[in-house]
Amino acid sequence: MIESARRILSERLALHALDYRVPGVTINLKYMLGGLTAFLLLVLIVTGLYLSQYYNPTVTGAHDSVLYLITRAPLGDWIRTLHVLSAGGVVLTVTAHLCYTFWRRAYKKPREVTWWAGVLMAAIIFLLVVTGTVLRYDQEGFEALAHFLAGGNLTGMFGRFFTDSFTPSTSLLSRIFGLHTSLLPLVLIALIGLHFWLIRHLGIHTGGGDGAAGAAGAETGVFRTHATRLAGFALVSFAVLGVLAVLIPEGIGYPAVAGVEITKPFWPVLWVYGLENVLGAWGMILGPSAIFLFLMAVPLLDRGADQTPGKQGWVGWLAVTLGILIVGLWVYGMFGEAREHIGM
Repeated sequence: MIESARRILSERLALHALDYRVPGVTINLKYMLGGLTAFLLLVLIVTGLYLSQYYNPTVTGAHDSVLYLITRAPLGDWIRTLHVLSAGGVVLTVTAHLCYTFWRRAYKKPREVTWWAGVLMAAIIFLLVVTGTVLRYDQEGFEALAHFLAGGNLTGMFGRFFTDSFTPSTSLLSRIFGLHTSLLPLVLIALIGLHFWLIRHLGIHTGGGDGAAGAAGAETGVFRTHATRLAGFALVSFAVLGVLAVLIPEGIGYPAVAGVEITKPFWPVLWVYGLENVLGAWGMILGPSAIFLFLMAVPLLDRGADQTPGKQGWVGWLAVTLGILIVGLWVYGMFGEAREHIGM
């Protein structure tokens, strides 16, 4: 009976297409970080669709709508917390995936576009995190919105979208809500499609080293095995996040008080906050821009023919230096006292 059902599903859904050959090492968790990121993004999309049904993207209704969601919407508190925890999970998995892919030098010819698509996805995820913070519209969200406005004013024509002069017909909060729920997700989905297409047709890079690692990479399996194991990790991740969402529900602060700057941002952005402590408001623009521009330039900077993992030379040492700097800024932002950056 079970075998018959499996055969019927396989025929109707063309599941035999999953039986193409892949390197044997891809059954390891470190090769599933990209897949776990995609799964958590799916959780974010589903939970985000639910949350958007209750959200009022206006300066007078946003905070009250979140309170309604928490206190009265069916499973609203749990789903909102699951959304926030999944956002943090995505930051962790995409960062780990980028670091491991960088170490393997999987950006080498002919996979430059695959790498660039991944970096752009990471940049979109960063924007989704910071725009999502605004939508709380408590004191933290209000200050995040003020930072968008300050950044728009600092960057002139390039940041005009984030200024009040862009259009009088909608508030900046409404436009950021539109970015968070439509434009950024659509761009992200397109990049994911491109990324997976290139991986499917260019293959999974397993490193060019010799020895045991090279021999393991030479062994092959089928993608169905990889996908099945990935599904198991994904379900375990979802269960853990679901339990955490029950145990530590995400709260919301009091309605915003204009003219004060007293909060710190969502934890993945604390390194930017630390940089603002050093450079002022320009830190929130220069820091992320420098990091993502460096990542985009990596395939152009590491031009050697050698593809041995971890042997990037000065490019690798520069990446390590930037990583240490980010961690240091994150610690500084986490434990340093709150400061004013934009003169609210």
